[in-house]
Amino acid sequence: MAVRKVAVTLPEELYELVERARKVEHRSRSEMIQEAIRTHFGEATYVPTDEERRVLRDALDADDRDPQAARPWSDVRKELWSTQ
Repeated sequence: MAVRKVAVTLPEELYELVERARKVEHRSRSEMIQEAIRTHFGEATYVPTDEERRVLRDALDADDRDPQAARPWSDVRKELWSTQ
């Protein structure tokens, strides 16, 4: 698949959302932006349940409070899988 590199300017609030989510999900900025664009144009993408969103939000909030005590992504992922 051919790829093209583009520069995107984001408002600070969107940038922070992308950074927080990618940190917890261990994904690249490009992956996060690609998923957002696919969602916008209606391509089927994964949609987390309310419980999965809660787990991710809790992990992000805990990381904000104390980055040194952040849970490893593998632990968060195990908790997500247990919600299914």
